[in-house]
Amino acid sequence: MTEDQAWNAGSFAGGALCLDFANTQGGRDKTRDEERLTNYRAAVAWASAAGAVSGNEGRRLRAMAVQAPAEAAHNLEQLRLFRESLYRLLSALAANRVVEPADDVVLRSAVAAAVSVARLERRPDGCDWQIDTDKAGLNTLSNRIALDIQQLLLSSEMPYVRECERCTWLFVDRSKNKRRRWCKAETCGNRARASRHYQLTKA
Repeated sequence: MTEDQAWNAGSFAGGALCLDFANTQGGRDKTRDEERLTNYRAAVAWASAAGAVSGNEGRRLRAMAVQAPAEAAHNLEQLRLFRESLYRLLSALAANRVVEPADDVVLRSAVAAAVSVARLERRPDGCDWQIDTDKAGLNTLSNRIALDIQQLLLSSEMPYVRECERCTWLFVDRSKNKRRRWCKAETCGNRARASRHYQLTKA
């Protein structure tokens, strides 16, 4: 399986780019022991599948990584650290816990760095920050994710960000009754039901 084939619709249950990014690390339970951003190329493949970069942008980023492998490796390490900080921050907010000061600092720094290289683009319904790959370089992914989480935090959907009851995946609960419990019913939902059935039959 190539990196470009590793991502499918099931990989994007979050409902927001920053949540799907946080979900690139996880597992079947509350231990985040499954790393999916195994190298910078895999991170670009994820971003392409998530719609965070276009095909041409993905090709440019992969070419940049080939030309500067040490920088790409460092960028990947920073991207993973950023992801785990975002996960902790969003998990805390979803559970009404206090956000760790260090994670707050990471978020503020990431948003400031993104805005510093962004350009303001006028749209029919307002304005938005845009990140140009040629200017942001290998930081394109982290810059776009930072702007996305800023947008989510200030949106009316933030109160409906949830963490799966079985694993660590995050998602926006857009269900009608706002009682969604699982990242995906066909995975964690089925596992939870199977576990309950086993406990009942065992008793």
